[in-house]
Amino acid sequence: MPAPRRRGALSALAAVVLAAPLAPATAQPAQAAVTVDWVQRASALDAPTHVTSAADGTRRLFVAEKAGVVRVYRNGRVLRRPFLDIRDRVRDDGEAGLLSIAFHPRYRTNHKVWVAYTTTSNDVRVARFTARSATANRARARSGRTVITVPHPARYSNHFAGQLAFDRAGRLLLSTGDGGGGGDPGDRAQDRSSLQGKLLRLKVLGARKACGKRYCTPRGNPFAGSTPGRGPIWATGLRNAWRFSVDPGTGDIWLADVGQGASEEVDRIPAGAGGRNLGWSCKEGFTTYDSSRCRRGADYHDPVAAYGRGYGTSITGGFVYRGSRYAALLGGRYVGGDFGSGRVFYLDGTDFRDAGRLPGVTSFGEGAGRELWAVTYSGGLYEMRVS
Repeated sequence: MPAPRRRGALSALAAVVLAAPLAPATAQPAQAAVTVDWVQRASALDAPTHVTSAADGTRRLFVAEKAGVVRVYRNGRVLRRPFLDIRDRVRDDGEAGLLSIAFHPRYRTNHKVWVAYTTTSNDVRVARFTARSATANRARARSGRTVITVPHPARYSNHFAGQLAFDRAGRLLLSTGDGGGGGDPGDRAQDRSSLQGKLLRLKVLGARKACGKRYCTPRGNPFAGSTPGRGPIWATGLRNAWRFSVDPGTGDIWLADVGQGASEEVDRIPAGAGGRNLGWSCKEGFTTYDSSRCRRGADYHDPVAAYGRGYGTSITGGFVYRGSRYAALLGGRYVGGDFGSGRVFYLDGTDFRDAGRLPGVTSFGEGAGRELWAVTYSGGLYEMRVS
């Protein structure tokens, strides 16, 4: 996750990303047969952290800016008036800020949006907001209602994660960072009594009727009921999953977890496979990071693929491509990138294929027809082109 904002911030961010000791050089991913290019459609956005669509038929895109503003891109331009402005309740130093947004799966009839951000107290909060109508270009800041707050140590301004997405059954997923600092000093990612370093699964649609709250623990969650652990947890062992996505074709969850100093990894959680332990901070990628954190009898799940610091320094998770425009070239392949190196790749089985460049990419997103878009920390909005 990008840390400081704007000019001088980029060089400071590079220092943060590269501060960890580098691992020995590893083999470079092969050059792809497919070339992925990016056409700039907008500029001058303020440190954008996320781009997504409401899938409402309007072809609008919504871009989250780090300081706490959500912008609307429509008909080839960024609207001057923001869709949502909550700068008064967002802390945005370091890696903190407005982290992501997720629209109601049936936004045309239920014009609500869930927003993840860092509070002025340094915690990660998910709040629900309501737009004036499904086609309105503005949501009311005063309509915000807190859904869940995940505590974060006040002394650390990194590893918030904060990605939101709905799964195919309409449960809201939230990634949380391990609490910050190097090496997960609180050992939170492996602690099932903590919500940090996890993937959470929440029932927010119909929650008031089901349990009288703004979210319920779904009955299928692995720690719901008598199993020790916090009910909202769906997966454990994450460091800072900076972007995940749900494959609409399979329901699988694809996560990109930023590494400590040796490797960046892509994980896959099959649909319905709750309770998976993705390894951090016992493991980083395919190797052991801290043997003292490895628990006897634990079932650690290796990533699908990982690359070393010779290739990139901070992975930005992407999507399994399910659009129609480039189905013959990329259909069913996972497309992602690296913030530090600017490389864009796709997975060929378990192998990375180096397919293009997009320096400072902070987020990929799906637009109309599930075609892919991206934003960069320097303020650009880009549409994918493939050849």
